[in-house]
Amino acid sequence: MTINKYLLTSSLLFLPFTVSATEDLSVLIYGASIHSDCQAAKGPHGKTCDFNNINPGLGVDWVFLGDSDTGKLSLRGGGYEDSYEKFAVYAGFMYRKEWYLTESFFAGLGLQAGYLDGSGINGFAVLPVVSLGYKNLALEIGYAPRLDNVPGRKHVAVTSFGLRWAI
Repeated sequence: MTINKYLLTSSLLFLPFTVSATEDLSVLIYGASIHSDCQAAKGPHGKTCDFNNINPGLGVDWVFLGDSDTGKLSLRGGGYEDSYEKFAVYAGFMYRKEWYLTESFFAGLGLQAGYLDGSGINGFAVLPVVSLGYKNLALEIGYAPRLDNVPGRKHVAVTSFGLRWAI
C-alpha cells in the first residue's frame, strides 16, 4: 500500500470536523459487489469472475452546493477492500438528484466521478448510482459496465452496494 493511500484516507477522516452543522454530511459504509458479464477463462483456473464480493470500507460525503430542488453536488472520498482483496481509495465529486415518493421514502439518481486507486484502476473513474432511501439512510447501488477498451484489467461488469447515512 502506498503512502498516498494512507494520506488520502486519513485526511478524509478529518473532514467532519471542518464542516458546520448546517451542511449535509454523510458517512458512507461499503459492503458488497457483484461481478457479471464474465468471459470464460482460457485455462484451468476457472472463469474471470473469481473476485472478492465482500468489500468493507468507509467514506464521507459532504454536500457543498445545491438543494432538493436542483440536486446536490458533494465532495466524497474513502477507502474499501476492493475485488482483488487490496485496499482501494478514491476521492471525487458526486451529483445526485432525489425525489421523495412519500414524506420519508425517496429514490434518486447520481453520477460519481474522480480519482480511484484500486479495483484495477489508477486514475479517473466514473460510476452512475441509483439510491433508495428512508429518512436519513440510503442504499446506493453503483453500476460499472464491462468495458473491453480499458487496458490491463479483467473485463467484467460490477454492481456495488453501499449505505449513505446522513448525520
